[in-house]
Amino acid sequence: MSNQAVANRYAVALFQLAQSKGTLDQTGEELEIIQSVLQGTPELEKTIQHPKVTLVAKQNVIRNSFAGKVSQDVLNTLLLLLERQRFSIVPELSEAYKQLHHNLLNIAEATVYSAKPLTDEELKQVEIIFAPKAEKSRLIATNKVDTELIGGLRVRIGDRIYDGSIKGQLNRLERNLLAGNR
Repeated sequence: MSNQAVANRYAVALFQLAQSKGTLDQTGEELEIIQSVLQGTPELEKTIQHPKVTLVAKQNVIRNSFAGKVSQDVLNTLLLLLERQRFSIVPELSEAYKQLHHNLLNIAEATVYSAKPLTDEELKQVEIIFAPKAEKSRLIATNKVDTELIGGLRVRIGDRIYDGSIKGQLNRLERNLLAGNR
């Protein structure tokens, strides 16, 4: 079974548990904290992945790192992943959990590519305009600068891309001219 499939199963189980306890937001925030800690401290991940470190020592490292900072349910999930030698799926589990939570709230994430950084107000306008196009009640947009765009925007929501950039318009014009269309 692929790591993504395993991560999805754990995410669904943790999501259902958090939903029954009314801690959906808290659990999501805790998973993001764990993911940022793991990304920020590669030594921690090396220790956990090292084959010569015993399971008990790994569990103690996780307890010492996260006990009191995350809920018991999230801590137990981490310890279970360690026990089953699946700790490497934590980033995928966190992302799958976030997707489940966003689906419940009818939220989508978007990446907005622009030639220059957008202001918060401009980004908010993109969210307002593109939320209905994505058939979502709300959109959470992040801005990435792509100097090759020349001008305009390219918005990616899931696997959909809305290209209103000058570069995209020039590419479409070129294709039409080569195809003999006007």
